[in-house]
Amino acid sequence: MEEIQLQLQQVNPNITINTVQLEDGHNLNSLWLAYGTEGVAELINNYERKTSKANELEIINEHKIKFIGKTAEYFVIGHLPNDMGTMKVSLQIIDNQTERKHRVKIDLFDSLNISNQCRELSDKYNFDINLMELDLIHLADLLEQYRESLFEADTNPLTDRYSEKELTPKAAEKAVEFLSNPNLLQNIDKLLEQSGIIGEEANRISIYVMASSYKMDNTLHGMIQGTSGGGKSHIINGITECMPQEDVKDWTRVTPKALYNHGEKDLTDKLIIIQDFDGLDGDAQFAFREIQSNKKLGSSTVVKDRQGNIKTKDKVVLANFASLVATTKAEVYLDNASRSVLLGIDESIEQTQRIIQRQNKRRAGLIHSDTEQEAKQLLRNCMRVLKKYPVINPYADKINLPLDAKMLRRLNEQFNDFIGQITLLHQFRRKADPQGRLIATTEDIRAATEIFFNAIVLKVDELDASSRQFFERLKAYVKAQATGTTYKFTQREIRQETKLAKTTVFKYMQLLQELEYIQAVEGSVNKGFKYVISYWDNMEKLKARIKQDLNKQLETL
Repeated sequence: MEEIQLQLQQVNPNITINTVQLEDGHNLNSLWLAYGTEGVAELINNYERKTSKANELEIINEHKIKFIGKTAEYFVIGHLPNDMGTMKVSLQIIDNQTERKHRVKIDLFDSLNISNQCRELSDKYNFDINLMELDLIHLADLLEQYRESLFEADTNPLTDRYSEKELTPKAAEKAVEFLSNPNLLQNIDKLLEQSGIIGEEANRISIYVMASSYKMDNTLHGMIQGTSGGGKSHIINGITECMPQEDVKDWTRVTPKALYNHGEKDLTDKLIIIQDFDGLDGDAQFAFREIQSNKKLGSSTVVKDRQGNIKTKDKVVLANFASLVATTKAEVYLDNASRSVLLGIDESIEQTQRIIQRQNKRRAGLIHSDTEQEAKQLLRNCMRVLKKYPVINPYADKINLPLDAKMLRRLNEQFNDFIGQITLLHQFRRKADPQGRLIATTEDIRAATEIFFNAIVLKVDELDASSRQFFERLKAYVKAQATGTTYKFTQREIRQETKLAKTTVFKYMQLLQELEYIQAVEGSVNKGFKYVISYWDNMEKLKARIKQDLNKQLETL
């Protein structure tokens, strides 16, 4: 065999020659006679598989890591220590020759400990002391790299999985080209529909603009209000999937102390999603609205120093995030709602039919998921290539919102931030001043006014979005009756007409009574009441007035 190796190396000096160890009492001829050609091939294949895994870790599970060395197979049992200054592990060592198992506890960062363990194993079990030391030193290096990768994954667990994989140079170029299109907002709206967000034409682009502000200086917060099962999650989850997943924090529940215990910059440049704001208690709501307004959350806690003395320590959580939250009762959260742009989902029968039709097409295999994923990935990459710039609006003092809007000071600030975000989305087509600030154009203001219009109307309207939709359906039903506006109706009658739950109709009727939109004129508690509409407001006329006023101001620009 040595002569054959020399001849092969003369033919090709760079050739790699490996030796396969046969079992005791066997040579190649006897192996071939016993197992045939397939047996010899399997022996070589097993060797190749084994050597291919050498010099690397095989993560079997979080409690067991395998390493194939030159003298043995090594299994690291249990968790790696969190202390970066030590590598104390429990090792299971399996001899390559005898397959006997040996178990030791060792600190792989301690060279003296390694030498002593190798000498002891060599004396007892005839291991090659030099090769085993090399194995353990190399194992220490690999485990150190693996532990560092675990810490990195805890710090930013999704970056490698999404951002680096999706934002290739070609994808980045395509995203910049898309953002440079003059019809950017219309194209974004088409992609949102392609991604699976059906209907909600008025809401989906405005929610996207708000969500896209998460990495900018002036972030926006949206509160989506509607009845249970009305489609809040449909639109919020749809927009969320169009944002870079490494920047999204999707929370179902927030405990009172959770926000205080985040790292200093855990909530910086993030999009926070709260699927059910109604599930937060008072303390959690307080912390959330404070961190929205002040962009930081400070707390004073008690800790022990190294000497064991109890001391007070100040902790600050910095935050710069946009948020989308869903609720069924926005009127209850007045303090939180004032910090957010209020939007109501479309709960009409037509929208329900559109969603059902989409669901059925998907079940029938008529919708290809590839086109949905392409739209989502392009929108995600658009967010990744956008950069943070300050924005100035030279026309900010030329547009005034209706004075009868609720919480006008905050609404005006949200409106200006919304205009700024429209400008930032168009950053590849906008000029900058000598200070590097993007300059908003009249097109940005017109687009923002159009998209933000429903939010302005909701701030002027006394009713929230769901209550307004219910009242408009109620008025249409009453007008269609023979006696017209004087028609008397019952809760049961309206429940059958609207197909809403009893508790939902009761909640709306109670609210309308409290605000004196309807009043009970007949009946009793036992027999039930009959109601009439006592206040016939004209929402369309109100919208037209606000629209006309804004258009007049836009014309002066």
